[in-house]
Amino acid sequence: MADPEFPALNPYAGIAGKLSPYRIDPSTLKEESEFILPFGSQGKPSAGERLLWTTGCLYIGGLVSGSLWGVVEGLRRPGEMSSKLRMNSVLNSVGRRGPLLANNLGIVALLYRGVDTAIIKARSNTDDQYNQVASGAVAGMLYRSTAGPRAIAIGGGLGLLASGVVVVYQTFMK
Repeated sequence: MADPEFPALNPYAGIAGKLSPYRIDPSTLKEESEFILPFGSQGKPSAGERLLWTTGCLYIGGLVSGSLWGVVEGLRRPGEMSSKLRMNSVLNSVGRRGPLLANNLGIVALLYRGVDTAIIKARSNTDDQYNQVASGAVAGMLYRSTAGPRAIAIGGGLGLLASGVVVVYQTFMK
């Protein structure tokens, strides 16, 4: 039973038509989740959602990893420095390494998801682990495509290895 001293949990109770210039009663609106999940009628995320999620995660992961790399690099600088100079060295290294790694991983994520979406469409909307592994290899090859054939092969191998590790992890975590 509601306590008359406290209003109802709905802050718009009793003032339905007074707030909205469109005279919409808020009680008639659906009270469903406004989050991205669940993923529409297909039960899985759209290509755009997957692109944004993967790019965002890899960018933030690259920013954190690059920043930690910068901290270690800044603290390892040789020589006798005052604490202010050492802090300046650390901040300069973090500012140089963090965005560098974040941008590179963001580009790889964009390439990966673009290739993954293209492969899914080419295989008549078949989304399985083979797509992920192939996408990783092609994304690595595209990322290193300006550096020559040897770098393309190495990039493809690293992409294949990284996406293979992710597929194995996902398989065992189910």
